[in-house]
Amino acid sequence: MRTIWGRFYPYSDDAGHGQGVSKPGVIFRALLAIVSVGLATVIVGYDALFAGQQALALQVGQVAPQDILAPFSISYESAVLTQQRIQVAMNSVRDVYDPPDPSVARQQVQLARQVLDYIADVRADEFATPEMLRADLRAIDTLTLTDEMAAAILAFDPERWNEIDEQVITVLERVMRAEIRDDTLRSTKQNIPNLVSVRFREDEVALISAIVEGLIRPNTFFNEERTRQAKQAAADAVTPEVRSFERGQIVVRGGSLVTEADMEALAQLGLLQRSPDRRLQDLLGALLTSLMVLLVLGLYLNRFHRSLMADSTMLSLVAGLLLVTLLGMRLAGPDRVVQPYLVPTAAMGLMLTALAGPSVAVAGTVSLAVLIGFMVNSPFALATMTLLSGLVGILTLTNTERFNSYFVSGLLIGLTNAAVVLMFFFDGYPSDSLGALTLVTAGLANGLLSGVLALMGLYVISSVFNIPTSLRLLELTQPSQKLLQRLLREAPGTYQHSLQVANLAELAAERIGANAMLTRVGALYHDVGKMKAPHFFIENQVDGVNPHEGLNDPYRSARIIIDHVTEGDALAREYDLPARVRDFIREHHGTTRPMYFYQLAVEQAGGNESAVDRSRFTYPGPRPRSRETAILMLADSCESAIRARRPKNKQEIADIIRYMFDLRVAEGQLDDSDLSLSELSEIQRVFVESLQGVFHPRIAYAGGPLAPAVTSNQSASDGTGERGVETEPEQAVTEGQEADSPSPQGADNQQDNETVKP
Repeated sequence: MRTIWGRFYPYSDDAGHGQGVSKPGVIFRALLAIVSVGLATVIVGYDALFAGQQALALQVGQVAPQDILAPFSISYESAVLTQQRIQVAMNSVRDVYDPPDPSVARQQVQLARQVLDYIADVRADEFATPEMLRADLRAIDTLTLTDEMAAAILAFDPERWNEIDEQVITVLERVMRAEIRDDTLRSTKQNIPNLVSVRFREDEVALISAIVEGLIRPNTFFNEERTRQAKQAAADAVTPEVRSFERGQIVVRGGSLVTEADMEALAQLGLLQRSPDRRLQDLLGALLTSLMVLLVLGLYLNRFHRSLMADSTMLSLVAGLLLVTLLGMRLAGPDRVVQPYLVPTAAMGLMLTALAGPSVAVAGTVSLAVLIGFMVNSPFALATMTLLSGLVGILTLTNTERFNSYFVSGLLIGLTNAAVVLMFFFDGYPSDSLGALTLVTAGLANGLLSGVLALMGLYVISSVFNIPTSLRLLELTQPSQKLLQRLLREAPGTYQHSLQVANLAELAAERIGANAMLTRVGALYHDVGKMKAPHFFIENQVDGVNPHEGLNDPYRSARIIIDHVTEGDALAREYDLPARVRDFIREHHGTTRPMYFYQLAVEQAGGNESAVDRSRFTYPGPRPRSRETAILMLADSCESAIRARRPKNKQEIADIIRYMFDLRVAEGQLDDSDLSLSELSEIQRVFVESLQGVFHPRIAYAGGPLAPAVTSNQSASDGTGERGVETEPEQAVTEGQEADSPSPQGADNQQDNETVKP
């Protein structure tokens, strides 16, 4: 089976949407991207576009045209001067190195022993010429030996060479015991001759030094973490630099160069004006930020959520929620003190979690935090609160269909906001306790408002766009739904079958982390098309009356069976079911065939399969293109097979389920889903556990109601053979035919017990 992680089916609302994104869809997405970038640029760069002119237009490095006086008294912590002091303190810290590593010395001594042993072997070679021996010595890549040194090595008598050998080891051990760093390696090598014993001649000292130099390696290394800690400790010890100006005091003296500290002071005093160039730079910065953020978001969605990228409605909602939240921050006034902390930015994450899943919500929250950080005056504090509160809301909203989950997440969002405010308060912003208390209160209110706003937004979105939000899905599960009421009245057997399949599929979806609520809703509605001809399906037949017997036409019977898919899709459109729910109707049979009628047509054609139009016996599909629809196909198949076969023991149940899974894989029906082999194994385990509990064997007492006589007519409904004899699942199910069509007499549909024995 082909399973590729990260490959998603291209979902859309159109028939045949499995073929990819159409040209109009590509144009729409391009326009959406352009509009989104444009609107984000306008929102983020609003000040550069519309802010009023102020008094001064200066830049760092320019000469002040005149003395600039403070219009009012002010005292503030200078981030520029503080950072300069921190940098000086960090630069004064020396690099920290680890103690010498003794293992390095041992390794090099072992290497020296190997090199000296090799030299001894070369010296002992009686058959090589002197030129060959010198070449062998120069071939030692660890050492750099000249011809003279090689000749000298060969010329030493054994006793003198043994003394040189011992001296090399002695000097090397002595050198390697000391601290050797990369920056001291050269000086260490230069000092080697001073360590050689005085009993050796100058030429011998040079040879010993050359050998030892080639074997020396650094044995103490730079410790980045300890150096960083030392620098950080020095930085933490720096107290913030406070600057004060009295009204009328000279801030920048005329004729002097404007520094970063001067620009900071002018900004604190509100004396700066954005020059045309600066305004253009700010606008280009807003454009580049918006472009990069939305580009990365689009690439992420295209890589990991192609189904969302192919869904114009969902893609528009993601972009719309991001822009509306960003606009709310702009309207609140990012330059103000309290109002930005009241903007419920986390509501966007809650809504995206319910609409598109937590991974999309995380990506949107990160994008929003970056844009807000670029837009506001105190970017780090507000961007941090936006990011952390949004992530907390996403990670704690585990049950999107329960109302109280949103309020719990809202409470946790509020506590996160308060914690972020206190975190920055202890770091010096805000600088007063009353201001911190105000912001903490605003953060708590923000969290509760996020939960309420998320619920309201989801209700509006589900009503206007007919999107299967958790609230919409919860509404569709209610038995009072008109379409479910019709199914219960007109096809009660199908209704009961759908309930059983829904329970089974929901358990499997929960186990592998798929959308369990969506899977349950899809299972409840997957067979609504049977209402058009309910009595042609076995679960709705009574008293053994089978309308197919009167038809005696396998083509018409197959068409009736197959049409329940297209009829179901039409009913789903009529009752305004979400497109994702309609996918379950279209895909739960994939491109399989009702094999009984196909085989009957082949028999009527004298066994000539080429005379039978296979396309008229094939479901329109498409094959399942998501984990959820694939789970439904498997649940539908297994539930029908177990119900038809009535296995005698639990092992038979497991065998039938395993066979159905292998059959679907072999047919390639799961190739377009995103199910991995491990997930298939987990689903199979869930089915075995659940169906063993539902269809466990019962003791049939003689003469009791559970001991009916077995007749030759049982085959269509209980999975027995043609003569009322039980058959194995492999005998009962042929390729493309499930256990609910166990014999030539059985006319059940491939997956749903859709027909009875003609």
